[in-house]
Amino acid sequence: MTIVSFINQKGGCGKSTTTCHFAFWLHQKGKEVAVIDSDAQQSVSRWLSGMDSAIQCLVMQDPDQLMEDIPKVAANFEYVLIDGSAGITEATRCILLRSDVVVIPIQPTGLDLSSAGDAIRLVKQAQSVRNGSPRFHILLNRVVRGTRLYSEALQFLQDKRMLKTVIPQRQAIADCFGQKAVVWTLPPNEAVKEAGKEFDALCQEMLETITP
Repeated sequence: MTIVSFINQKGGCGKSTTTCHFAFWLHQKGKEVAVIDSDAQQSVSRWLSGMDSAIQCLVMQDPDQLMEDIPKVAANFEYVLIDGSAGITEATRCILLRSDVVVIPIQPTGLDLSSAGDAIRLVKQAQSVRNGSPRFHILLNRVVRGTRLYSEALQFLQDKRMLKTVIPQRQAIADCFGQKAVVWTLPPNEAVKEAGKEFDALCQEMLETITP
């Protein structure tokens, strides 16, 4: 079993989008996967429910429940993905104490980079308690290539365990929740196909990264 959490202090960074896509991708690969939604907005649970997905999704927001029940869920699945709440909360700390791998999605803005620093600090606190776990990686998300913000973000993150796959800003991705879909199930066009290739690459990299 492997527990992967997606956290950040700031909302709107792509935690829920990445969680849903990775869960769907793993499920399509025949992996036994469950999702825990700890975000107050319950975006992941509403998203998967709207898709009529067979992926089991549990809503847990109470810190004590997270500490006690995450291992119980993980005992029955190959992968458990956790969509963390926005903010550095007690629930987030509990998630980090139970996670094997943490992915921190951020956008290339000054505010997001600052928030990522806070999330990394929290992960390192958990690592000091757990003798090195959880491992963490940063996902640069919703980028516009060729912009100064993108260049500055790459420079800032170059020594901070950033995933190689970068996800661009695309309308197709933004449309997924409203369309009750992921990029691979949207009506196909060139932009959707490109988004599908990008998320395929991201999910493959994440799987390779989290595999012990």
